[in-house]
Amino acid sequence: VVYLDSATNRRGSPNENFAREVMELLTLGEGHYSEQDIKEAARAFTGWSIEPATGEFRWRPFFHDGGSKTVLGVTGNLDGDAVLDILLAQPQTAEFVVRKLWREFVSLTPDETEVRRIARRFRDSGYDTRVASREIFGSRAFWAPENRLALVKSPVDWVLGTLNSMQIEAPEPLLRGFALRQLGQDLFAPPNVRGWPGGESWINSSTLLARKQYAERLLRRDGRMDVREALLDPVAQLK
Repeated sequence: VVYLDSATNRRGSPNENFAREVMELLTLGEGHYSEQDIKEAARAFTGWSIEPATGEFRWRPFFHDGGSKTVLGVTGNLDGDAVLDILLAQPQTAEFVVRKLWREFVSLTPDETEVRRIARRFRDSGYDTRVASREIFGSRAFWAPENRLALVKSPVDWVLGTLNSMQIEAPEPLLRGFALRQLGQDLFAPPNVRGWPGGESWINSSTLLARKQYAERLLRRDGRMDVREALLDPVAQLK
């Protein structure tokens, strides 16, 4: 609401940022809506704001545009909730989300036949993520040999997953944050509204070396695990 300017989206002066990114990045994906849909949806989202002191969501009806709007062919006195219902009713939304899950857990190249099958189950369930998860984790593709070691973990997954798997008590958050930045993921500071590209972009000549050094220091040659040393080394390099 703050990052995408919804808090300043008001009747008579609609801000399109939130409406655009909800459609492009979170539901339909590019190519499944028009500029007019964005303009109309922005009007519907007017009045969505926050409480400055607490950050809690607030509905401010005085700022809402109560006029008739048309979004993806649906016309009425639409508000933000109505627009989200319209977006969720589109088959493309379920497919878009399933493709994201596929790229996160299976491979970077989704099987479109499987995507459509899982998306139908997902949408029919009312977007119950447990349904999508069961379908993906139970699919042949998830267990296929060709998809083993097909994904590159994000720094967050890699560092914290390693500490958890090896049952190592993690040090203070600041050290973890510095280590993640060295590996290419500055926590809570994505490069833009789209977030980190992910996938193979996590690996380059700098971050690959940083991962190698982190692993070497975590499991020293004498067999002792020194997580603090592993995390402190990138901090020293930043100074």
